Amino acid sequence: MSNRFSLPGLSKSWLTGWPLVGILGVGLALVALLYGSATDNLDNACTMTVQAERVPVRPSPGTAEAPTATLAKGTEVAAQPVTDSGYRKLNDGGWVPSSSVAATSGSVC
Repeated sequence: MSNRFSLPGLSKSWLTGWPLVGILGVGLALVALLYGSATDNLDNACTMTVQAERVPVRPSPGTAEAPTATLAKGTEVAAQPVTDSGYRKLNDGGWVPSSSVAATSGSVC
C-alpha cells in the first residue's frame, strides 16, 4: 500500500514548481485585497468631540494667527492623529487646542 496520494489519470503532481507559486500568489493577493477592504474605514477613523463651549479653529498650531472658524460644544469633527504644540490637526487643515477636544468613543486617533 502506497503512502502517497494520487488522483486517477495524473501520473505526476502538477502542484509543484511554478503552478504552486502561482496559486500561492493568487491566494495571498486575495487575502491582501480582503484585508484592505476590511480596513478601509480606518483611514479617517479619528473623530474628535468638542468638549469646551466654543473652540477656535486656527490655520496653524498656536495663537499667532486669527481663528478661521469656531466649533460649538458637542460638535464631532474628523481629525488626524497629529498634534503639535498642544494643538490637534483636523482633516480640513485647521488646528484646535488638544485640551478642548476628546476622541469620540470607538475612534482611533
